[in-house]
Amino acid sequence: MKQSRRKFMTAGAAAVAVPWNAWAADSKPVVAAPGVVTVGALFAASGPDSVMGDECLRGVQLAVADVNASCGIKGKPIVLAVGDAFETAQSTAMAGAFIAAKHPDLMLGTGSSNFSYPGSAAAELAQVPYIEVSAAADGITGRGFKYLLRSGLTTSMVAQVATAAIAARYAGKKVGLLFNTGATAGAIAGAALAQWQQNHTPVELMIGYPEDVADLHDPVGRLQRAGVEVLLHAAGPDDVLQMFQAAHDVGFKPAAIFGCSDGYGLRETAQAIGPAFDGTFVSAAPFYPARAQYIADAYMAQFGMAPRSAESLTSYVGAKLVFDVLNQSGGDSAKLLDALRKTSIPPGTLANGWGVMFDKTGQNTRAFANLQQWRGQTLTSLA
Repeated sequence: MKQSRRKFMTAGAAAVAVPWNAWAADSKPVVAAPGVVTVGALFAASGPDSVMGDECLRGVQLAVADVNASCGIKGKPIVLAVGDAFETAQSTAMAGAFIAAKHPDLMLGTGSSNFSYPGSAAAELAQVPYIEVSAAADGITGRGFKYLLRSGLTTSMVAQVATAAIAARYAGKKVGLLFNTGATAGAIAGAALAQWQQNHTPVELMIGYPEDVADLHDPVGRLQRAGVEVLLHAAGPDDVLQMFQAAHDVGFKPAAIFGCSDGYGLRETAQAIGPAFDGTFVSAAPFYPARAQYIADAYMAQFGMAPRSAESLTSYVGAKLVFDVLNQSGGDSAKLLDALRKTSIPPGTLANGWGVMFDKTGQNTRAFANLQQWRGQTLTSLA
C-alpha cells in the first residue's frame, strides 16, 4: 500500500505541473480543461527568491500527487498551472494575465511577500480564491480582502519566538537588529521592535539595508563597535552569506545570532557557511518533525534529495488543507473560502504540528513558529 502510494507521488507531481512561465509566451484566454480542477500556483522561479519559490512549489506538487492518488477532488484530478512570481512594477498586471489565461479554480502562492501583495490583489480583482501558504508579511491579510486566506505564518509570529528566546536566554546582553528592508524581513524587524518596546527591552543598534545590498562589512563593523552581543538578523539567503563573511572578516563574534526569514532555515546556507553556522538559532516554521517523515520520504523519492527547508512542508500542509476542504465542499471552489473559514482543526493535528482556525482577517491563528538551532548541518527543534 505504502509503496504504491509513493510510486504515484513520484510520477504524479511531475505530471500535473506545466513548465515555469508557460503562460507568459501565450496569454490568450483559453477554455478551462473539462473534468479537472485547475490550481494556479505562483512561486518565484527567477530572481533572489527562486530557491525558496522552488522549495514551496515542491511541497505543493507533493500535495497534488497525494490527493490525486486518492482519486483527486470528487473524482477530478488536480492540474497545476504554474507561473513565475517575481516582483516588478507590473506584478499585479502579470498575475492578472495569468489568471485570465489559465482560468484557475483557485490560486496558491507565493513564497515571497513582495509578490504576495500584487498576486493576491490580482486574484481579488478576478474574484478567484487565493490561499497564501508561505509568504509571511503581516500586512498581507490586513487589507480586508474577501478572497484571501493565509494558512501559514505571520512575521509577528516569527519575531515573537525570537524576541522571547533572546529575553529568556540572554537577558541583560546588548541586543542588535540587522535586517533588509524587503516585505518579509522588514516586517519581521518592525514586529521585533514593537515587541521589544512593549517589554522595555533596549536595542543597542538597529540597521536596515536594501534587499540588493552587495556588501555588509560596514553595518557588521558598526554592530561590532557598538558592542552588540546578541544579534537578530532578518534576511534572505544571500544576506546571510554576506553577513557571515563580513563577521569573519571584521572579527565580529556575538554570543548568539538569531536568524529570521527564509535564508536562515535553508540547508544550502548551512552547507555554504560550514562550521561557523553551528549554534545559530532560527525562528521559523517547524522543519519536518517525525510525524512528517512520510512527506520527507516522498520528497526524496520525487526530487532525489532531502528537503531543503521547512517551506516545502509548510506549502504541503497548506495545499493539502485546501484540497481536503475543497473535496469536502463537493469540489465547488465558490464554497471553498467559506468552508475554510468554518474549519476548526486542533493544534498538533496537521503534519507539521499546526492546527487551523482562521480569524476575521483570514489568518490561520493556529500556525506557529518554533525555535530551532543548527547543529552539525542539522536543524534541530528546541521547542
